Order: sequence, then structure tokens, then C-alpha cells
Amino acid sequence: MKIISLKNQQWEKYRRSILNFVKRYDACSDKSNYSWLFHFNKSYLDQPGTSIQVALWEGKIIAVAAVCDYGTTHSTLIVSPKYTKTQVQINLYRSLIDELGVCYTKIKYDDQLKIKYALRAGLVCFAYVKNTLDETFLWFGGGHWHTNDITEKEA
Repeated sequence: MKIISLKNQQWEKYRRSILNFVKRYDACSDKSNYSWLFHFNKSYLDQPGTSIQVALWEGKIIAVAAVCDYGTTHSTLIVSPKYTKTQVQINLYRSLIDELGVCYTKIKYDDQLKIKYALRAGLVCFAYVKNTLDETFLWFGGGHWHTNDITEKEA
């Protein structure tokens, strides 16, 4: 497995493949991840706290992790179902933390597999939030995280 941290000059090369991957494997019902990536501009990759990581196996995309503002405004990790029980999620979280220094993500409270891999990657659960549909999500932070980074934005 190979993990690539996309730079702005690589965005156009991988854009279509990433969008097709997200459209195919994103379990999110509102498709906000696809919409966000569809409108994503390569110049965003130069902004602090923004990163897109792509996991490749034999040249094929098997997982995508994308964060904006260190994960406080947008964070997603999508894995091909064939690879959900592998170490790819742990490796992507660690890669994001290595690159950014800090990473936040929200995980639905009943998604046991994603929670397990986030904890194994060194992320810490520190808060929860309910959205407008009354769904509960857990906030996780990795690296040099601080509770105030999230609670001030949620307030």
C-alpha cells in the first residue's frame, strides 16, 4: 500500500478518480463529501490545515482521507468495502497527523469499526455533538489537539 499526500499540482491528475471513488463508496446519505470535493479547488491544498491523502494498492485507489481546517470544518475518510478491515484507516489517520500536526474528525457514535481504528491510530474521543437530524457524533482529535478548537466553533 502506498499513501500519497496530494499537492496542488497533482489535484487535476487525481480529481476524477477521487470523485468516482467517493461517489461509489461514500455511505453518507446527503452526499456532502462528493459535493465538497467536486467544488474543491487545487489552491485549497496550499492552505494550512487542508490535506487530501490517497491510499493506493497496485495503482488503484482503495481509500481517501480529506480534511479542511484540520478537520474542524470538514473531515472525511472513505474506504473501499474490500479494505475496511485492514490497517488502511489507521495509516491514513497517522499520515494526516504527521503532515498537519493535529487532526480532528467526527464519527457517528454507532460506527464501531471507524471508532476502533481512530483509537488505534492514536486519536482521542473528547466530545459529542448532535446534528439537526438528532444524530449523535463523537469528536476525535489526534496530534496536538485541544478541546477549545472544537467547542468554540460548536458554540
